[in-house]
Amino acid sequence: MPDDYILREFAFQDYLSEKYIRHLSFQSLASLREYLVNKTPRNSYYSVAIYRDPAATTMEDKGLIGAELMFDIDSDHIEGCDAPILKLGGRELHIVTEKCIELGKEHELRLLDVLMNDFGFSKKEIRIYFTGNRGFHTIVRPKDEEWLKLGSRERREIIDYIKGVSLEISLILPKKARNMDKEGLLRSGGWRRRILVTNPNIKEIINSPEKVIKSAVVEIDEQVTQDLSRLIRIPKTINGKTGFPVSLFKTENELMSFRYGEQLSPFKGKALVKSLITTPKFKIWSYQIQLVKEQTMLLPLSLAICLGLNKAVQLLKVM
Repeated sequence: MPDDYILREFAFQDYLSEKYIRHLSFQSLASLREYLVNKTPRNSYYSVAIYRDPAATTMEDKGLIGAELMFDIDSDHIEGCDAPILKLGGRELHIVTEKCIELGKEHELRLLDVLMNDFGFSKKEIRIYFTGNRGFHTIVRPKDEEWLKLGSRERREIIDYIKGVSLEISLILPKKARNMDKEGLLRSGGWRRRILVTNPNIKEIINSPEKVIKSAVVEIDEQVTQDLSRLIRIPKTINGKTGFPVSLFKTENELMSFRYGEQLSPFKGKALVKSLITTPKFKIWSYQIQLVKEQTMLLPLSLAICLGLNKAVQLLKVM
């Protein structure tokens, strides 16, 4: 948890009603752990915002001090991701594939490049999480606390810069740039550097600007970055859609070596389950499966937990 967790609002979702319990604060990590153990929430969050009174029930009374910068990359929103949507009873489960997560990692690395080389943040100011489901969260806690005071409008400008909104190649790389020193162009930084790193052929950049810009854009969720009251998952808690834990990457190498799959689940063994719905055949992780209502079957516990969380099966016995 961040050092100033006592100034954060905490929120939890329970299993039965699935309602969100908000406006909580904790004065010690021990009391937070006790809450997690006793309540066993479905999903657990804390605020990117810092408040004078995080337990107040209205945003006005909380007394906003500032908010960290938050970026969300959902891999199933990236072109090329083939994540199917499974309709399980009254729920929809987005089953991402390893290919999708690899695309998400590529965009996460682009984001890190922008944050460090264009905005000047250090690695120590940036935290990256796998959300336990579809993608990655990135939190920036700048040493310069003026960044924390940015409003939604200023954060919108950061989004526009990262996503290349209204970018004019003719201004960044005019035709005369064909005869300019490439190393000098790279040293000038910003979008000029990003574009040249992605595609070193200046003539192709000038002739096909839209294609080149697209190859350097970072697909972030715009609403998340603009929202000062956004919540982020507590590290190492379980994602209530998949049963996978929220993972914090301590280094860029940990991010690059990360692999998506069933091995992420902390739930080992098998489980006897009863199907609550009937489905056509579908693939989830490395399994091909079909559910028939009222039928019992033996499944890997990791898969049983995921399907149980999505009300597709009922767990009868864990083995």
